[in-house]
Amino acid sequence: MDRPIGFELLIVLAIVQGLTEFLPVSSSGHLALIQNFFAVPEKDLLPITVFLHIGTLVALLIYFRRDLLLILRGLAGGDAAGRQLLILTLLANGATALVALPLKTTIEGAFSSPVAVALFLMGTGILLLLVSKRGSENPDSSSDPIRLYQALLVGVGQGLAAFPGLSRSGTTIATALLVGLSRQEAGRFSFLISIPAILGANLIEARDIHHLPVTGLSLAVGAIVSFVVGYLAIHWTLMAVRKAKLHWFSLYCFLIGGMTLLLRVTALWSDQ
Repeated sequence: MDRPIGFELLIVLAIVQGLTEFLPVSSSGHLALIQNFFAVPEKDLLPITVFLHIGTLVALLIYFRRDLLLILRGLAGGDAAGRQLLILTLLANGATALVALPLKTTIEGAFSSPVAVALFLMGTGILLLLVSKRGSENPDSSSDPIRLYQALLVGVGQGLAAFPGLSRSGTTIATALLVGLSRQEAGRFSFLISIPAILGANLIEARDIHHLPVTGLSLAVGAIVSFVVGYLAIHWTLMAVRKAKLHWFSLYCFLIGGMTLLLRVTALWSDQ
């Protein structure tokens, strides 16, 4: 039986969205698990997640305001570094679209499968464990320019992370470290390229909103909660990347993925 979304569940969703959007543990995976285990109707969850994404998007814009101003100066023709960063960001998102759009039907199908989500979560855990100690911690190394192939490969990683359970931040940071970016630059570029990706995805999803399951005031409160929690999550993730502590999150992904598989096996056993 479908469960209506009350204010308490909305706040839980806001906290989960704010934390998992930026921590490398997959927000889409957690929301898919909540939808499956709490029987939340997709028609109700979609408009809520779109509004909650507004909060996390604002958190991104504020946290990386200096980089965005650099890009704006580059767009105006006054800063070569900003112009280069803008081009690399757009090319990375172009690679994301080329990967994600052909897989749209498969990705949507994975959302309804807790087993698929669990396996992707464990895949995220493996990826984070493999790259936890990679990358230079020297802040000066962040001044090395990002190369075209590096930006494109990070964009490909972002496209694959459209699968629920495969963390966007975890996948893009891991890819950036694997292609040679420093820890500082890997975290920075990962979050910068997520801005157009998150904005574009939510504009597409917004077209499918036909009703609001809760009041506008409740949605506004939820967006504020996701903003505050999301801002903190950005800081925690960047700190973990700089200190080579990504394996902390890999353990969490293994735990949640394993528990989900265990619950599914138990449920199937009970049905027999």
